[in-house]
Order: sequence, then structure tokens, then C-alpha cells
Amino acid sequence: MSDETPRPALTSGRKTGWYGTWLPRAAMITLVAGGAALATLWVLTSISDFLLTLAISFFLAFAMLPAVQWLTEKWNWRRGAAAGVVMVAGALIGAVFVFAILNVVIGQTSGIVNSLPETIDKVTGWLNDTFDMEIDTSTWDLTSDAVQNWLKDHGSDILGGALGITSSVFGIIFRLMTVGLFLFYILADFPRLRAAIGRRMPQDQQKTFDNITKITVDKVGGWVYSRGLLAAISALFSTVAFMLIGLPYPLAMGLWVGVISQFIPTIGTYLAGVVPVVIALMSGDPMDAVWVIIAITIYQQIENYLISPRVTKNTMDLHPAVAFGAAIVGASLLGGFGALIALPFAAAVTVVIEEYTHHYTLVASELMESPKEYEARMAAKKQVKASKKAAKKDARAKGHNHDPDSDGGT
Repeated sequence: MSDETPRPALTSGRKTGWYGTWLPRAAMITLVAGGAALATLWVLTSISDFLLTLAISFFLAFAMLPAVQWLTEKWNWRRGAAAGVVMVAGALIGAVFVFAILNVVIGQTSGIVNSLPETIDKVTGWLNDTFDMEIDTSTWDLTSDAVQNWLKDHGSDILGGALGITSSVFGIIFRLMTVGLFLFYILADFPRLRAAIGRRMPQDQQKTFDNITKITVDKVGGWVYSRGLLAAISALFSTVAFMLIGLPYPLAMGLWVGVISQFIPTIGTYLAGVVPVVIALMSGDPMDAVWVIIAITIYQQIENYLISPRVTKNTMDLHPAVAFGAAIVGASLLGGFGALIALPFAAAVTVVIEEYTHHYTLVASELMESPKEYEARMAAKKQVKASKKAAKKDARAKGHNHDPDSDGGT
């Protein structure tokens, strides 16, 4: 029997370094997290159209809910009937606006096509006279036969474009039907939807959720109805003004100015005014464009100082810089629809922050004054200076009228 004891295995008592324990775990966690992130990104990308449709549906629902609640509470309508009536009214308003704009586009396009030869002659004559060019349009064939031959040569391209437009139209119709379906269910079953979400929360969180939902509905609805009323007033004024000026399509142009100027923040007025000015210039009389600019400017002053403060005083208080920044961010994320919903969303977020954050008393500092406080301080300073000036003036007057012998002398 050997006295030597067997040696233990070399690896039996050796301690493993930190990398031997944590590196595999970190690699596994990284792989799992990266895979989950990629899967989530793929799912969100795949359903982005659905999420946009759902966002549009909820925004329109929040805008229409005050009207539905008014019909159900004041007139005792059934919620489904009230939702249907409000949806039909909104669809008719949108259809009138779209029809008016399409009428302008089709009419102007037809006018441009009919006056194409004359326009080309004017443009080439101006180029020849201004830049000493030698463009000869006498060899150009712009008759109907030439246009038909051109259509035959490029018929396949035109057909492909028409098919693309047709598919886009069917896509828009499908999306509108989907939005309408979601919109009806949200309007008709909003209390049930609200209760279903609230049941998943504790009671203290239910109160917060209920308050945030109420604030959001009030702000979105108030913004839409106030903007709609201002748009109607602006459209009426613009239509009458354009009729007096003699502008083509006065009703369509009035609707365009009213809607665009009110629903696009900050720059909406300028975007709205461009189209009627261009159409006035195309009508042949440059003075019509001048009158259009004057009419829009006059109405903006009336709206800013008389109409808008009374209409929007109970709806939404949002700083212009915040409104403009929110519109830019919304347009970057969701395009035109994002710019549209950015203002009420920003207003709702602002109100929620004001509601659920603590407010502290500001220290006395001129750097943190509001415009009203600054004006009040300046007015107080002026009043103090005026009082001192008046006191010095009175003192001089009394000294000048003072009689030296009145002090009593022998």
C-alpha cells in the first residue's frame, strides 16, 4: 500500500475570476435585451399605421366627446345616436371644405391649361426682352392634336400615375372607414372604456386617471370648438371681402383662409393668405392682390383684439413659443396630423403639470417678473418720480413767494 495520498484535481480548489462569472451573464443579458429591443422596434414599425389610426381616432373622439355629452345629458339622447349625429356633422363640415378646395384646384388647373399658349408667349417674350434671348415659340405645336399625340406617347406613364392615385384614394377611404369605426366605438362606449381602464388601478390612482382624462377631453374639445368658431367667423368675413374684391371662388377661398389660419399655429395666417393672393395675381389685376392683403390684415387686427380674447378666454392658455415648438415637434413625428394635435396635447400636459406639481413662493427678483408685474413696477416708479417732481416744484414755489420780513425784524 502506497503512502502517497492522491493529489486533488488542479481545478478543484481554484477560484474563478469575476469575468468567468459575470461576463457570460452580461453577454446573455445583452443578447436578450438587444433581441427584445429589435423585436419591439419591428412590431412598432409594422403596426405604425395602426397606431396612427388609433391616435387619430382618440383625438377626434376627445374633440367630439363634449358635444356627445351635451346631447346625452341635456337632451337625454342615447349615446349611440348622439355619437352618430356628431360624427355625421363633422363629416359634412370636412366634406364641404374638401369639396371647396378641390373646386379651386380643378378650376385653376383648367384655366392654366386653357391659357397655356398665351402664358408661354408672355413668358418667352419677357425672357427675350429682359435677357436678350432668342426663344422662338412659333415652331411649337400646342394644338389639341399635338396634346393627343403627346398623351399617346406617354400614355403608360400617365396610366401608372393614375393607378397609383387610385390605390392611394382607396387607401385613404379604407383608413377613413377604420377611423370612423374606432371613433364610433370610443364615443358610444367611452364611459365603459373609462371604467375598464380604471378597474386595473388602485382607487387613489383612479382619481388621478379620471382627473387627467377630464382635463384632456376639456382641453382638446375646448381647443377644437374655439378654433372652429374662429374659423367660421374668419371664413365669413373673408368670403364677403373676396366677393367685394371680385376674387374667383370667394367661398372656397374664405373657407381656406378660415381653416388654415386658425388650425395652424403662428404661421397659419401667412400660409392662408398666400393662396388668395396668388389667385388674385393670376386673375390679371395686381390691385386685387393688394386688396386681399389689406382685408386679411384688417381682420387679423379685429380678431386679435376683439374676437379671439372673448372666444378663447376659457379654453387654453399656452405660450406662443410653446405652441410653435409643439407644432414643430408634432409635425416632425406625425406630419400634418401631428402639428394639428400638438397644441391641445401640449395644453393638456401643461395643465396636468400645473395640477400635480408643487408651487413655491418666488423670491423678490426683477429677473423673474411677469410682463404685468414689470408694467406695474414701471408705473409705480413713474408715479414716485412724478410725486417727487411735484413736491420739488411746490417747494420752489413756496420759497419764491416767501417774504423775508415776515420772520420779524426790527
